[in-house]
Amino acid sequence: MGRLIVMQNRHSVIRNTVLNYSGQAYVLLVGILIMPFYLGHLGAEAYGLIGFFTLLQAWLQLLDAGLSPSLVRAVAQQQSLPAGEQSLGRLLRSFELIFLPLAVLSGVLIVAASAWIATHWLNANTLQPETLTHCIALMGVIIALRLYSTLYKSGIQGLEQHAWLNAANVSIATLRYFGGLLLVSQFSRDPRDFFEFQVAVGLIETLLFAGKARRQMPAPHWMSGLDWPLLKPILPFAASLSLSAVLWIVLTQLDKVLLSRLLPLDQYGYFSLVALIAAGIMMLTNPLVQTLLPRLTVLMAEGRRDEMHALFLAANRLVCTCLFPLAALIALQAEPLIFAWTGDQAAARWSSPVLGWYALGSAIMAASAFQFYLQYAYGRMHLHLWYSVISTLISVPVMCLAIHWQGVHGAALAWFFLRATSFALWPAIVHQRLAPGIHRAWLSDMLRISAMTALGLAKHTGV
Repeated sequence: MGRLIVMQNRHSVIRNTVLNYSGQAYVLLVGILIMPFYLGHLGAEAYGLIGFFTLLQAWLQLLDAGLSPSLVRAVAQQQSLPAGEQSLGRLLRSFELIFLPLAVLSGVLIVAASAWIATHWLNANTLQPETLTHCIALMGVIIALRLYSTLYKSGIQGLEQHAWLNAANVSIATLRYFGGLLLVSQFSRDPRDFFEFQVAVGLIETLLFAGKARRQMPAPHWMSGLDWPLLKPILPFAASLSLSAVLWIVLTQLDKVLLSRLLPLDQYGYFSLVALIAAGIMMLTNPLVQTLLPRLTVLMAEGRRDEMHALFLAANRLVCTCLFPLAALIALQAEPLIFAWTGDQAAARWSSPVLGWYALGSAIMAASAFQFYLQYAYGRMHLHLWYSVISTLISVPVMCLAIHWQGVHGAALAWFFLRATSFALWPAIVHQRLAPGIHRAWLSDMLRISAMTALGLAKHTGV
Protein backbone atom coordinates (compact mmCIF):
# COMPACT_ATOMS: atom_id res chain seq x y z
CA MET A 1 0.00 0.00 0.00
CA GLY A 2 2.82 2.41 0.91
CA ARG A 3 4.57 1.72 -2.39
CA LEU A 4 1.33 2.44 -4.24
CA ILE A 5 1.04 5.80 -2.47
CA VAL A 6 4.63 6.67 -3.42
CA MET A 7 3.99 5.79 -7.07
CA GLN A 8 0.80 7.85 -7.10
CA ASN A 9 2.68 10.77 -5.56
CA ARG A 10 5.40 10.57 -8.20
CA HIS A 11 2.87 10.28 -11.00
CA SER A 12 1.07 13.35 -9.64
CA VAL A 13 4.29 15.35 -9.59
CA ILE A 14 5.24 14.16 -13.09
CA ARG A 15 1.80 14.97 -14.48
CA ASN A 16 1.73 18.42 -12.91
CA THR A 17 5.30 19.10 -14.01
CA VAL A 18 4.48 18.15 -17.60
CA LEU A 19 1.47 20.47 -17.48
CA ASN A 20 3.60 23.27 -16.07
CA TYR A 21 6.39 22.78 -18.58
CA SER A 22 4.04 22.66 -21.54
CA GLY A 23 2.38 25.89 -20.46
CA GLN A 24 5.38 27.80 -19.21
CA ALA A 25 7.64 26.58 -22.02
CA TYR A 26 5.17 28.24 -24.37
CA VAL A 27 5.16 31.45 -22.32
CA LEU A 28 8.95 31.51 -22.11
CA LEU A 29 9.58 30.66 -25.76
CA VAL A 30 7.01 33.14 -27.03
CA GLY A 31 8.58 35.88 -24.92
CA ILE A 32 12.09 35.05 -26.14
CA LEU A 33 11.07 34.73 -29.80
CA ILE A 34 8.92 37.85 -29.92
CA MET A 35 11.34 40.22 -28.15
CA PRO A 36 13.75 40.61 -31.12
CA PHE A 37 10.82 41.75 -33.26
CA TYR A 38 10.16 44.47 -30.71
CA LEU A 39 13.80 45.51 -31.11
CA GLY A 40 13.38 45.66 -34.88
CA HIS A 41 10.10 47.58 -34.89
CA LEU A 42 10.61 49.92 -31.93
CA GLY A 43 14.37 50.51 -32.12
CA ALA A 44 17.14 49.98 -29.58
CA GLU A 45 16.16 52.85 -27.26
CA ALA A 46 12.50 51.85 -26.98
CA TYR A 47 13.61 48.26 -26.46
CA GLY A 48 15.89 49.51 -23.70
CA LEU A 49 12.77 51.05 -22.16
CA ILE A 50 11.14 47.60 -22.18
CA GLY A 51 14.28 46.26 -20.48
CA PHE A 52 13.97 48.98 -17.84
CA PHE A 53 10.32 47.95 -17.33
CA THR A 54 11.49 44.39 -16.65
CA LEU A 55 13.95 45.78 -14.10
CA LEU A 56 11.22 47.79 -12.34
CA GLN A 57 9.03 44.70 -12.12
CA ALA A 58 11.83 42.80 -10.40
CA TRP A 59 12.50 45.55 -7.86
CA LEU A 60 8.82 46.09 -7.11
CA GLN A 61 8.70 42.46 -5.98
CA LEU A 62 10.16 43.95 -2.81
CA LEU A 63 6.58 44.87 -1.91
CA ASP A 64 5.53 41.24 -2.31
CA ALA A 65 8.71 40.13 -0.52
CA GLY A 66 7.84 36.54 0.21
CA LEU A 67 4.08 36.87 0.66
CA SER A 68 3.24 34.88 -2.48
CA PRO A 69 5.26 31.75 -1.61
CA SER A 70 3.90 31.98 1.94
CA LEU A 71 0.37 31.86 0.53
CA VAL A 72 1.24 28.88 -1.71
CA ARG A 73 2.61 27.01 1.30
CA ALA A 74 -0.32 27.96 3.55
CA VAL A 75 -2.93 26.85 1.00
CA ALA A 76 -1.08 23.56 0.43
CA GLN A 77 -0.95 22.93 4.18
CA GLN A 78 -4.63 23.78 4.72
CA GLN A 79 -5.58 21.27 2.02
CA SER A 80 -3.86 18.49 3.96
CA LEU A 81 -5.89 19.24 7.12
CA PRO A 82 -9.30 17.61 7.71
CA ALA A 83 -11.15 20.94 8.04
CA GLY A 84 -8.70 23.02 6.04
CA GLU A 85 -10.97 23.76 3.09
CA GLN A 86 -13.29 25.80 5.32
CA SER A 87 -10.52 28.29 6.10
CA LEU A 88 -9.22 28.81 2.54
CA GLY A 89 -11.65 31.64 1.79
CA ARG A 90 -10.70 33.51 4.97
CA LEU A 91 -7.03 32.98 4.15
CA LEU A 92 -7.41 34.42 0.65
CA ARG A 93 -9.37 37.43 1.92
CA SER A 94 -6.70 38.15 4.53
CA PHE A 95 -3.99 38.16 1.87
CA GLU A 96 -6.15 40.32 -0.40
CA LEU A 97 -6.28 42.98 2.30
CA ILE A 98 -2.49 42.85 2.57
CA PHE A 99 -1.78 42.88 -1.18
CA LEU A 100 -4.18 45.66 -2.16
CA PRO A 101 -2.37 48.55 -0.42
CA LEU A 102 0.98 47.17 -1.61
CA ALA A 103 -0.20 47.15 -5.23
CA VAL A 104 -1.58 50.68 -4.96
CA LEU A 105 1.62 51.89 -3.29
CA SER A 106 3.79 50.41 -6.05
CA GLY A 107 1.81 52.15 -8.78
CA VAL A 108 1.77 55.50 -6.98
CA LEU A 109 5.51 55.41 -6.30
CA ILE A 110 6.41 54.80 -9.93
CA VAL A 111 3.98 57.38 -11.30
CA ALA A 112 5.30 59.97 -8.84
CA ALA A 113 8.92 59.24 -9.77
CA SER A 114 8.37 58.93 -13.54
CA ALA A 115 9.52 62.45 -14.47
CA TRP A 116 12.68 62.20 -12.35
CA ILE A 117 13.57 58.79 -13.79
CA ALA A 118 13.05 60.06 -17.34
CA THR A 119 15.25 63.13 -16.94
CA HIS A 120 17.87 62.14 -14.35
CA TRP A 121 18.36 58.38 -14.60
CA LEU A 122 17.87 57.08 -18.14
CA ASN A 123 20.35 58.12 -20.83
CA ALA A 124 18.14 58.53 -23.91
CA ASN A 125 19.22 60.30 -27.09
CA THR A 126 16.19 60.06 -29.40
CA LEU A 127 13.17 59.49 -27.14
CA GLN A 128 11.75 62.71 -25.70
CA PRO A 129 11.48 63.20 -21.90
CA GLU A 130 7.70 63.55 -22.19
CA THR A 131 7.47 60.17 -23.93
CA LEU A 132 9.71 58.55 -21.33
CA THR A 133 7.68 60.04 -18.46
CA HIS A 134 4.38 58.82 -19.92
CA CYS A 135 5.74 55.31 -20.51
CA ILE A 136 7.21 55.03 -17.01
CA ALA A 137 3.91 56.15 -15.45
CA LEU A 138 2.12 53.42 -17.42
CA MET A 139 4.70 50.94 -16.13
CA GLY A 140 3.55 51.81 -12.61
CA VAL A 141 -0.04 50.87 -13.43
CA ILE A 142 1.02 47.60 -15.10
CA ILE A 143 3.21 46.61 -12.16
CA ALA A 144 0.42 47.31 -9.66
CA LEU A 145 -1.95 45.08 -11.62
CA ARG A 146 0.59 42.27 -11.98
CA LEU A 147 1.51 42.42 -8.31
CA TYR A 148 -2.14 42.03 -7.33
CA SER A 149 -2.71 39.19 -9.80
CA THR A 150 0.26 37.34 -8.26
CA LEU A 151 -1.85 36.88 -5.12
CA TYR A 152 -4.51 34.93 -7.00
CA LYS A 153 -1.98 32.92 -9.03
CA SER A 154 -0.34 31.84 -5.79
CA GLY A 155 -3.64 30.68 -4.33
CA ILE A 156 -4.43 28.63 -7.44
CA GLN A 157 -0.91 27.19 -7.40
CA GLY A 158 -1.32 26.15 -3.78
CA LEU A 159 -4.51 24.31 -4.76
CA GLU A 160 -2.38 22.45 -7.36
CA GLN A 161 -4.79 23.34 -10.18
CA HIS A 162 -1.96 23.34 -12.68
CA ALA A 163 -3.97 22.55 -15.81
CA TRP A 164 -6.22 25.60 -15.45
CA LEU A 165 -3.35 27.83 -14.33
CA ASN A 166 -1.23 26.98 -17.34
CA ALA A 167 -4.11 27.36 -19.79
CA ALA A 168 -4.75 30.84 -18.40
CA ASN A 169 -1.05 31.75 -18.51
CA VAL A 170 -0.83 30.63 -22.14
CA SER A 171 -3.86 32.73 -23.08
CA ILE A 172 -2.52 35.85 -21.35
CA ALA A 173 0.96 35.39 -22.84
CA THR A 174 -0.52 35.02 -26.33
CA LEU A 175 -2.46 38.24 -25.92
CA ARG A 176 0.47 40.08 -24.34
CA TYR A 177 3.19 39.15 -26.83
CA PHE A 178 1.38 38.55 -30.11
CA GLY A 179 -1.02 41.42 -29.47
CA GLY A 180 1.92 43.70 -28.72
CA LEU A 181 3.72 42.56 -31.86
CA LEU A 182 0.64 43.15 -34.00
CA LEU A 183 0.33 46.63 -32.52
CA VAL A 184 3.93 47.73 -33.17
CA SER A 185 4.20 46.07 -36.58
CA GLN A 186 0.88 47.16 -38.10
CA PHE A 187 -0.53 50.13 -36.21
CA SER A 188 1.89 52.16 -34.09
CA ARG A 189 5.59 52.19 -33.21
CA ASP A 190 5.04 54.70 -30.45
CA PRO A 191 6.19 53.13 -27.14
CA ARG A 192 3.35 54.95 -25.37
CA ASP A 193 0.78 52.95 -27.33
CA PHE A 194 2.69 49.75 -26.56
CA PHE A 195 2.56 50.33 -22.80
CA GLU A 196 -1.10 51.41 -22.91
CA PHE A 197 -1.88 48.07 -24.53
CA GLN A 198 0.05 46.28 -21.76
CA VAL A 199 -2.11 48.08 -19.16
CA ALA A 200 -5.22 46.60 -20.79
CA VAL A 201 -3.67 43.11 -20.78
CA GLY A 202 -2.71 43.49 -17.12
CA LEU A 203 -6.29 44.39 -16.19
CA ILE A 204 -7.68 41.35 -18.04
CA GLU A 205 -5.11 39.12 -16.34
CA THR A 206 -6.00 40.36 -12.86
CA LEU A 207 -9.74 39.93 -13.38
CA LEU A 208 -9.29 36.42 -14.80
CA PHE A 209 -7.20 35.08 -11.92
CA ALA A 210 -9.23 36.90 -9.27
CA GLY A 211 -12.45 35.35 -10.55
CA LYS A 212 -11.03 31.83 -10.52
CA ALA A 213 -9.41 32.10 -7.08
CA ARG A 214 -12.53 33.55 -5.47
CA ARG A 215 -14.71 30.79 -6.91
CA GLN A 216 -12.36 28.14 -5.53
CA MET A 217 -11.82 29.87 -2.17
CA PRO A 218 -14.91 31.99 -1.48
CA ALA A 219 -14.90 34.29 1.53
CA PRO A 220 -17.63 33.65 4.14
CA HIS A 221 -19.16 37.05 3.29
CA TRP A 222 -18.08 40.09 1.28
CA MET A 223 -17.22 42.15 4.39
CA SER A 224 -14.79 39.53 5.76
CA GLY A 225 -11.66 41.10 7.23
CA LEU A 226 -8.24 39.93 8.32
CA ASP A 227 -8.30 36.58 10.08
CA TRP A 228 -5.46 37.04 12.58
CA PRO A 229 -5.69 33.56 14.15
CA LEU A 230 -5.23 32.11 10.67
CA LEU A 231 -2.42 34.52 9.71
CA LYS A 232 -0.46 34.34 12.95
CA PRO A 233 1.16 30.91 12.36
CA ILE A 234 2.19 32.04 8.86
CA LEU A 235 3.86 35.30 9.91
CA PRO A 236 7.20 33.99 11.27
CA PHE A 237 7.78 31.96 8.11
CA ALA A 238 6.62 34.85 5.91
CA ALA A 239 8.84 37.34 7.74
CA SER A 240 12.02 35.31 7.26
CA LEU A 241 11.04 34.58 3.67
CA SER A 242 10.34 38.28 3.07
CA LEU A 243 13.79 39.43 4.14
CA SER A 244 15.34 36.64 2.10
CA ALA A 245 13.29 37.73 -0.92
CA VAL A 246 14.46 41.33 -0.53
CA LEU A 247 18.08 40.24 -0.38
CA TRP A 248 17.58 37.89 -3.33
CA ILE A 249 16.30 40.76 -5.45
CA VAL A 250 19.31 42.87 -4.48
CA LEU A 251 21.65 40.01 -5.41
CA THR A 252 20.08 39.38 -8.80
CA GLN A 253 19.13 42.92 -9.87
CA LEU A 254 21.86 45.23 -8.55
CA ASP A 255 23.94 44.90 -11.72
CA LYS A 256 20.95 45.80 -13.88
CA VAL A 257 20.18 48.91 -11.83
CA LEU A 258 23.76 50.17 -12.01
CA LEU A 259 24.03 49.45 -15.72
CA SER A 260 20.72 51.20 -16.45
CA ARG A 261 22.36 54.38 -15.13
CA LEU A 262 25.76 53.78 -16.74
CA LEU A 263 24.84 52.63 -20.25
CA PRO A 264 23.15 54.68 -22.97
CA LEU A 265 19.57 53.50 -23.41
CA ASP A 266 20.29 51.82 -26.76
CA GLN A 267 23.16 49.80 -25.25
CA TYR A 268 20.96 48.97 -22.29
CA GLY A 269 18.57 47.54 -24.87
CA TYR A 270 21.35 45.21 -26.03
CA PHE A 271 22.13 44.29 -22.43
CA SER A 272 18.43 43.52 -21.95
CA LEU A 273 18.83 40.76 -24.55
CA VAL A 274 21.58 39.23 -22.41
CA ALA A 275 19.47 39.62 -19.27
CA LEU A 276 16.49 38.02 -21.03
CA ILE A 277 18.48 34.91 -21.93
CA ALA A 278 20.01 34.71 -18.44
CA ALA A 279 16.57 35.05 -16.86
CA GLY A 280 15.19 32.50 -19.32
CA ILE A 281 17.73 29.94 -18.13
CA MET A 282 16.59 30.41 -14.53
CA MET A 283 12.91 30.47 -15.53
CA LEU A 284 13.23 27.03 -17.11
CA THR A 285 13.00 25.62 -13.59
CA ASN A 286 9.81 27.50 -12.70
CA PRO A 287 7.29 24.89 -13.91
CA LEU A 288 9.04 22.17 -11.94
CA VAL A 289 9.35 24.37 -8.86
CA GLN A 290 5.67 25.34 -8.94
CA THR A 291 4.81 21.65 -8.81
CA LEU A 292 7.62 20.71 -6.45
CA LEU A 293 7.17 23.16 -3.57
CA PRO A 294 3.55 22.29 -2.69
CA ARG A 295 4.36 18.58 -2.99
CA LEU A 296 7.47 18.80 -0.79
CA THR A 297 5.42 20.75 1.76
CA VAL A 298 2.63 18.16 1.79
CA LEU A 299 5.11 15.29 2.19
CA MET A 300 6.74 17.00 5.18
CA ALA A 301 3.34 17.79 6.72
CA GLU A 302 2.45 14.10 6.45
CA GLY A 303 5.76 12.99 7.99
CA ARG A 304 7.05 11.31 4.80
CA ARG A 305 10.57 12.72 5.02
CA ASP A 306 12.41 10.02 3.07
CA GLU A 307 10.04 10.42 0.14
CA MET A 308 10.55 14.17 0.27
CA HIS A 309 14.35 13.74 0.15
CA ALA A 310 14.12 11.33 -2.79
CA LEU A 311 11.87 13.74 -4.69
CA PHE A 312 14.21 16.66 -3.91
CA LEU A 313 17.28 14.81 -5.24
CA ALA A 314 15.49 13.64 -8.38
CA ALA A 315 14.28 17.15 -9.20
CA ASN A 316 17.73 18.64 -8.57
CA ARG A 317 19.33 16.01 -10.80
CA LEU A 318 16.86 16.71 -13.62
CA VAL A 319 17.44 20.47 -13.52
CA CYS A 320 21.23 20.26 -13.51
CA THR A 321 21.26 17.66 -16.30
CA CYS A 322 19.32 20.06 -18.50
CA LEU A 323 20.75 23.44 -17.52
CA PHE A 324 24.50 22.86 -17.25
CA PRO A 325 24.99 21.68 -20.87
CA LEU A 326 22.55 24.31 -22.17
CA ALA A 327 24.39 27.18 -20.47
CA ALA A 328 27.77 25.90 -21.63
CA LEU A 329 26.57 25.69 -25.23
CA ILE A 330 25.19 29.24 -25.06
CA ALA A 331 28.53 30.44 -23.70
CA LEU A 332 30.43 28.86 -26.59
CA GLN A 333 28.09 30.12 -29.31
CA ALA A 334 27.08 33.51 -27.91
CA GLU A 335 27.61 35.75 -30.96
CA PRO A 336 26.03 33.50 -33.62
CA LEU A 337 23.16 32.78 -31.23
CA ILE A 338 22.35 36.47 -30.72
CA PHE A 339 22.68 37.19 -34.44
CA ALA A 340 20.43 34.26 -35.39
CA TRP A 341 17.94 35.41 -32.77
CA THR A 342 17.82 39.12 -33.59
CA GLY A 343 19.32 39.51 -37.07
CA ASP A 344 21.18 42.50 -35.58
CA GLN A 345 24.95 42.26 -36.00
CA ALA A 346 25.59 45.24 -33.70
CA ALA A 347 23.59 43.58 -30.92
CA ALA A 348 25.44 40.28 -31.47
CA ARG A 349 28.89 41.89 -31.31
CA TRP A 350 28.03 43.91 -28.22
CA SER A 351 26.43 40.99 -26.34
CA SER A 352 28.81 38.12 -27.07
CA PRO A 353 31.59 38.99 -24.55
CA VAL A 354 29.15 39.08 -21.63
CA LEU A 355 26.44 36.54 -22.50
CA GLY A 356 28.58 33.48 -21.75
CA TRP A 357 29.39 34.51 -18.20
CA TYR A 358 25.77 35.45 -17.50
CA ALA A 359 24.47 32.17 -18.92
CA LEU A 360 26.84 30.03 -16.85
CA GLY A 361 26.18 32.05 -13.69
CA SER A 362 22.42 31.80 -14.17
CA ALA A 363 22.52 28.01 -14.55
CA ILE A 364 24.52 27.76 -11.33
CA MET A 365 22.07 30.08 -9.57
CA ALA A 366 19.11 27.94 -10.68
CA ALA A 367 20.83 24.86 -9.25
CA SER A 368 21.75 26.70 -6.04
CA ALA A 369 18.11 27.62 -5.47
CA PHE A 370 17.38 23.99 -4.58
CA GLN A 371 18.96 24.58 -1.18
CA PHE A 372 16.25 27.17 -0.58
CA TYR A 373 13.57 24.70 -1.67
CA LEU A 374 14.80 22.18 0.89
CA GLN A 375 14.62 24.76 3.68
CA TYR A 376 11.20 25.87 2.43
CA ALA A 377 9.88 22.32 2.75
CA TYR A 378 11.22 22.06 6.30
CA GLY A 379 9.79 25.47 7.18
CA ARG A 380 13.19 26.49 8.60
CA MET A 381 14.34 29.63 6.84
CA HIS A 382 16.95 30.94 9.29
CA LEU A 383 19.83 29.33 7.37
CA HIS A 384 18.69 30.88 4.11
CA LEU A 385 18.32 34.22 5.84
CA TRP A 386 21.92 34.14 7.06
CA TYR A 387 23.09 33.01 3.64
CA SER A 388 21.25 35.89 1.97
CA VAL A 389 22.68 38.47 4.40
CA ILE A 390 26.27 37.25 4.02
CA SER A 391 25.95 36.93 0.23
CA THR A 392 24.60 40.46 -0.01
CA LEU A 393 27.37 41.89 2.16
CA ILE A 394 29.93 40.28 -0.14
CA SER A 395 28.21 40.63 -3.51
CA VAL A 396 27.16 44.29 -3.36
CA PRO A 397 30.66 45.78 -2.98
CA VAL A 398 32.16 43.23 -5.40
CA MET A 399 29.57 44.04 -8.08
CA CYS A 400 29.87 47.80 -7.54
CA LEU A 401 33.66 47.69 -7.86
CA ALA A 402 33.52 45.39 -10.88
CA ILE A 403 31.13 47.71 -12.72
CA HIS A 404 33.10 50.80 -11.67
CA TRP A 405 36.36 49.43 -13.07
CA GLN A 406 35.22 47.26 -15.98
CA GLY A 407 31.64 48.28 -16.77
CA VAL A 408 29.37 45.61 -18.23
CA HIS A 409 32.26 43.15 -18.65
CA GLY A 410 33.09 43.44 -14.96
CA ALA A 411 29.43 42.83 -14.11
CA ALA A 412 29.42 39.62 -16.18
CA LEU A 413 32.57 38.24 -14.54
CA ALA A 414 31.35 39.13 -11.04
CA TRP A 415 27.98 37.51 -11.77
CA PHE A 416 29.62 34.20 -12.66
CA PHE A 417 32.32 33.97 -9.99
CA LEU A 418 30.02 35.00 -7.13
CA ARG A 419 27.50 32.31 -8.16
CA ALA A 420 30.19 29.64 -8.60
CA THR A 421 31.79 30.33 -5.21
CA SER A 422 28.44 30.14 -3.43
CA PHE A 423 27.53 26.87 -5.16
CA ALA A 424 30.82 25.29 -4.10
CA LEU A 425 30.37 26.09 -0.41
CA TRP A 426 26.73 26.47 0.61
CA PRO A 427 24.96 23.15 -0.17
CA ALA A 428 27.18 21.15 2.20
CA ILE A 429 26.22 23.46 5.08
CA VAL A 430 22.48 23.21 4.36
CA HIS A 431 22.55 19.44 4.01
CA GLN A 432 24.56 18.99 7.21
CA ARG A 433 22.05 21.03 9.21
CA LEU A 434 18.81 19.67 7.73
CA ALA A 435 19.37 16.36 5.95
CA PRO A 436 22.88 14.93 6.45
CA GLY A 437 22.08 11.72 4.63
CA ILE A 438 21.52 13.32 1.22
CA HIS A 439 24.79 15.21 0.68
CA ARG A 440 26.80 12.29 -0.65
CA ALA A 441 24.12 11.49 -3.24
CA TRP A 442 23.78 15.18 -4.15
CA LEU A 443 27.54 15.62 -4.58
CA SER A 444 27.80 12.47 -6.68
CA ASP A 445 25.07 13.80 -8.99
CA MET A 446 26.78 17.19 -9.37
CA LEU A 447 30.21 15.73 -10.11
CA ARG A 448 28.82 13.29 -12.66
CA ILE A 449 26.73 15.92 -14.46
CA SER A 450 29.60 18.45 -14.49
CA ALA A 451 32.02 15.84 -15.85
CA MET A 452 29.63 14.78 -18.61
CA THR A 453 29.04 18.42 -19.55
CA ALA A 454 32.79 19.04 -19.77
CA LEU A 455 33.31 15.92 -21.90
CA GLY A 456 30.51 16.92 -24.23
CA LEU A 457 31.94 20.40 -24.68
CA ALA A 458 35.43 19.02 -25.26
CA LYS A 459 34.07 16.80 -28.02
CA HIS A 460 32.07 19.70 -29.49
CA THR A 461 35.10 22.00 -29.63
CA GLY A 462 37.50 19.30 -30.77
CA VAL A 463 39.73 19.57 -27.70
